[in-house]
Amino acid sequence: MNDHWKRHWSSNTFSASQPTIKDYFRIAHGTFLWRTIQADSKNVSKRVTKHPRGYLRDTGLLHHILQIASHKRLFSHPQMGASWEGLVIEEILRSLNAAAVQHTPYSYRTSGGAEVGLIVEGKFGLIPFEIKHTQTVNSRHLRPLRDFVNKFDCPFGIVVNNDEKIRRYDEKLLGVPLSVLVTASSSQ
Repeated sequence: MNDHWKRHWSSNTFSASQPTIKDYFRIAHGTFLWRTIQADSKNVSKRVTKHPRGYLRDTGLLHHILQIASHKRLFSHPQMGASWEGLVIEEILRSLNAAAVQHTPYSYRTSGGAEVGLIVEGKFGLIPFEIKHTQTVNSRHLRPLRDFVNKFDCPFGIVVNNDEKIRRYDEKLLGVPLSVLVTASSSQ
């Protein structure tokens, strides 16, 4: 559920020290309840935030904790985007694991607020993913992804969304509906 949880579950909430809370998240990561994705440490600059990101891996559990009991409440909930992002990241990483593709996931965020949802590195190079719950994606929202692709000379960037079909936004940005990723991964 991204950094939202870490802000709410501070040392004051648990009456525990910051190192103890980090240990709690490490334990949760080991139990497969929480996934921690380290910040990209190879391509860092002063402008890149070096803090890991994390989220609950089970969106059903997340929705239960947030007391979201219906689709209507989910779609109007302020954490809908974070829930969707966690679901998509988990689906991408599970699919790569199931296909036995060696990879390392990273998070990427600059101090100026530019963010790319997920970076996956492997023999295939760096592939950045931007994750949007919407069907249509505004060109302005693609700027951080486009900048990352150009800065690190990635072969392409992928926008995972709820569109009805695969779209090419430009020569290096491709929009892929989650339904296509799920279908492709389940047919392996």
